[in-house]
Amino acid sequence: MSAVCAALAADPVLAAHYADFRDKTEAALDPALAALIRQAVAAVHGMDVAPDESGLDDGTRTVLAYARRMPFEHTAISDAEAAAVVAHLDEAGFVAFSVLAALADAECRAALVDLPGLAGA
Repeated sequence: MSAVCAALAADPVLAAHYADFRDKTEAALDPALAALIRQAVAAVHGMDVAPDESGLDDGTRTVLAYARRMPFEHTAISDAEAAAVVAHLDEAGFVAFSVLAALADAECRAALVDLPGLAGA
């Protein structure tokens, strides 16, 4: 269970909506890619090791490079970098990717500050 889900445990309806949103976001992407995105973001926060990219295609490496920039460099991402991810995932995939990377970032930050403990969960 993510730190965000744990923090929302006191409100089962909100927790269920968040979990459903998170699950639908992940379901819009290949499960292996979703796991790599989460791992890449967690590595930026020092909460996991960076994914092994040795067997990955160029498009997937481009997606992961973008994901690693989302937590602390999102304002510096260029239109060309975004277009490269869209070219690999298509527009709908790019939206799902963007949401997943943002959720992964938020969940890492929530864990780092012990959001469940702060929320009294």
